[in-house]
Amino acid sequence: MDNKTKKQLAIGLIITLFIIYFQVILGGTTRLTGSGLSITRWDIVTGTLPPLTDKAWDDAFQLYQQTPQYHKLNKGMSMPEFKAIFFWEWLHRLWGRFGFVFLVGLFAYFYRRLDRQTVFRFGTVFALYAAQGVLGWFMVASGLVDMPWVSHYRLTAHLLLAIVLFAYILWFAADLLLLPSQKITHPATQRWAYALVPLVLLQIAYGGFMSGLHAAMFFPSFPDYNGSWLPANLFGETPFYKNFFEGIATIQFIHRTLAYILAVLIIWFWIQVRRVVTTNPYLHKTTNLLLLLLVVQISLGATVLLLSKQGIPVFWGVLHQAVGLLLLSTLLFICFQYNRVKAINSSTQN
Repeated sequence: MDNKTKKQLAIGLIITLFIIYFQVILGGTTRLTGSGLSITRWDIVTGTLPPLTDKAWDDAFQLYQQTPQYHKLNKGMSMPEFKAIFFWEWLHRLWGRFGFVFLVGLFAYFYRRLDRQTVFRFGTVFALYAAQGVLGWFMVASGLVDMPWVSHYRLTAHLLLAIVLFAYILWFAADLLLLPSQKITHPATQRWAYALVPLVLLQIAYGGFMSGLHAAMFFPSFPDYNGSWLPANLFGETPFYKNFFEGIATIQFIHRTLAYILAVLIIWFWIQVRRVVTTNPYLHKTTNLLLLLLVVQISLGATVLLLSKQGIPVFWGVLHQAVGLLLLSTLLFICFQYNRVKAINSSTQN
């Protein structure tokens, strides 16, 4: 594949990243507005269009009225109120379809110029995208039987798979854009960058638990927990392991504590990278951006907590999720700039 094709394909993949990024934002909006269970069927083709007649709207509303969410949380909802929550779920699903069609078009446009490795990468992207759609419906189905909301386990899995898809496309694009001569060989900072990735992913996973359980509403204060420096009922669930997955106090404590740990580690990483001398045009800029996003993200987290006394604020909650994905993306792009093979060899020699 020639350099011109690589650059053009990278631009197309970056556009795809923006599409997926907006999809994640729509997903957060759908969750926080309680819209995710408003569409009770998964019609891949016919579901592209919303109801177009009064009868079609009545049929959709009647299906929703059979769900636990309607009976337990939204009893007596009016048709305009139903249309409002229907809109967000419909747009979320429609945008997901649009992203898949865009990817198919991108692949078809470049197909004759692609090498075998790039075709395989596209295949992986398609598989991840399809799995994300299936997992999305699996998540919705968890709220249509007994619970008036979706399982926070499935919600978090849906979010993490979206991040895996996003990260894979980001790596795909970065591999096309970065020349071998621009890769960095610096084992010390590389190890720091790689170590930060699983911590950020863990933090995002606990953010998914926070969202799925509406945990912010139980301790809407900062930096304390409703006046105490430790939340009430911390590690109070039995059996003990449930605290880490279902205990609201423990989940919020872990989410906050991970934020403090990441703050210290990212600041230390930034200091170390500032000392690296390199001709790479991106390393120092992206590391500065990482530090800036860290400050913004922690500030947004505190804002969401303080505004959650009467319910989680949709705008600030979605913005918190959006900046979190930007922070992870920046960190991943930093990792992609390292020459992995040379770095490992240098590390072994040292």
